[in-house]
Amino acid sequence: MLVLFALDVIGGFLAVVSGVATWGEAWGFDTKFTVPLPVAAVQLGLAWLASRNTRPRAALIAAILLGVFCLISLLSGLFDGDLTHEVVPSGYPGGVTWGIVLLVATAIVGVLAFARARRLYQLR
Repeated sequence: MLVLFALDVIGGFLAVVSGVATWGEAWGFDTKFTVPLPVAAVQLGLAWLASRNTRPRAALIAAILLGVFCLISLLSGLFDGDLTHEVVPSGYPGGVTWGIVLLVATAIVGVLAFARARRLYQLR
């Protein structure tokens, strides 16, 4: 999740540096280039909770929520049209390639979150 968070931050910086987004747009809820920073922060917190062994029930819930967040983010990235209708014509460096990197990283985190949830459920 730390890698995905770093990729989200880098994506925002790329959008600002290339001039296709302002600082507020780069990580806000209207961003077309990365996940909103508050959502990334929530995902990071959920990953931290899911990785803890001190409260298995809380870790299970956090792992499930993280997996759902990742699934929603993945589906949004694939089907909201931003990659094809917003990113490509904007001149964003790396455009679709960067979007694909973010989607792959999101999918990996989601699969790992659901695997953690499954493991925690089996331990109950």
